[in-house]
Amino acid sequence: MAQTDQGSGLLRPRVASVGFLVNDVSDVAQKKSDLDLMIEKSSKVIFKTTSVYPFDFFPSVITICPDKVTVTQRQFFLRQEYPLLIESITGARIGLGIFFATLYVDTFGVKDPPGPINFLRKNDARLARRYILALIECKKSNVDLAKYSIDELKEKLLMIGRVHEGDVPDDLRLGS
Repeated sequence: MAQTDQGSGLLRPRVASVGFLVNDVSDVAQKKSDLDLMIEKSSKVIFKTTSVYPFDFFPSVITICPDKVTVTQRQFFLRQEYPLLIESITGARIGLGIFFATLYVDTFGVKDPPGPINFLRKNDARLARRYILALIECKKSNVDLAKYSIDELKEKLLMIGRVHEGDVPDDLRLGS
């Protein structure tokens, strides 16, 4: 399907119509903008916290992004990362002790889920749970989070993920 240019002897592709090229260019531009949106969305960190050293000699880290939650658990010479897509998370719950809290991330269809994240500050565990629960609800409702700035996103997710602990909403307990 290539045509030889008589003067140079080079092969040049035939173009059926100009409309075909325009459609190809717009498809490439759309794919590039989709990729750019994915990159922008994945680079947003909504919340990040670590377990408290020295109670946990190798602190665990939980990082919450709009499309995934990453749990990094460390041991002496080992570091395991568990990237969990929001679609695979069914819930988040906390266990409160006297000084610290433990965060449990419940998953579905994950072959090797992370264990509980121990020795978190109580407020950090509550915030992590609220963000995770809100992201689950947003995913179920097909809400596009890419159009919000990180500050707007945090504010709205905190309102969506509100959980009532006993008689008092947890936003009133965040200061304790």
